[in-house]
Amino acid sequence: MEMFGRFFCLGVLVSLKKFIFCASFDDTMKKEISFKNKRKLTLRGYVFEPQKYDTAVMFLHGFPSSCEGFTASRIALELEKLGYLTLVFSFSHSPPSEGKFEDKLMSKEVEDIKYAIDFLFQHYEIKNLVLIGHSTGAIDASLYAHKDKRITKLILMGAESDTKHSVRYDFTDQQVQDFWTKGHIVYNSPGKWYHHKKLKKAFYDEFFTLEIPKAIKKFKRPLLIVHGEKDEAIPLSDPEKLFENANKPKKLIIIRGADHRFTNPIHFKKLLTVIENFIKN
Repeated sequence: MEMFGRFFCLGVLVSLKKFIFCASFDDTMKKEISFKNKRKLTLRGYVFEPQKYDTAVMFLHGFPSSCEGFTASRIALELEKLGYLTLVFSFSHSPPSEGKFEDKLMSKEVEDIKYAIDFLFQHYEIKNLVLIGHSTGAIDASLYAHKDKRITKLILMGAESDTKHSVRYDFTDQQVQDFWTKGHIVYNSPGKWYHHKKLKKAFYDEFFTLEIPKAIKKFKRPLLIVHGEKDEAIPLSDPEKLFENANKPKKLIIIRGADHRFTNPIHFKKLLTVIENFIKN
């Protein structure tokens, strides 16, 4: 009987924790959205809407990820709690948006950003727009931000300084060989949505044509670069070089001990504090 009582109490506590988590998540104003891009593909994502706001944040996910990925989901929920209207969407050729994954290009992702911002301003009343890009999303943000005056501030997380050398961060030697010999690669990533998905060599080729240094030099509004000290994907030399190329006002923050996705809750909390301070000041 005593043992039964312990199991019963434990079950109630576990159920209660699940209920509290679900209730707190459901209480947020999370809304599914969709809009068309330049090529008439439907892009899908979510808007997290607090009761009061005047600033919107748009988060651009990395590769190969989506608006439902680990980083995008976490940061959107927390930014909404801080009082920011937050939009996350999947680039074309990443689910749940339309387009075959094998046809993905970063130049197409850069195009998609304009249409996401158009959607935001058409449906919500905001005074300021902060664009946040993470990893490959930071590449896209770096390339696009100077073109759109609606963006008031730019935040780059886990960013690369130049795709010509960073191509090796995304692909192994074997994958590079497959690009050249087969014209494509096939991902072997069990448990991931892109497992057994094909990606054409055109995606690889773009790494040698995109110009992050030139683009970031054209951006002349407040810029924040945040990087994890222990980023396993992108070395510290990249954000340092990116910072060197950028115009003032600019800030570079290295979060001690943090990995590429700021996985540790302590590091993630520091990331949120840095972002909030930058947006407010």
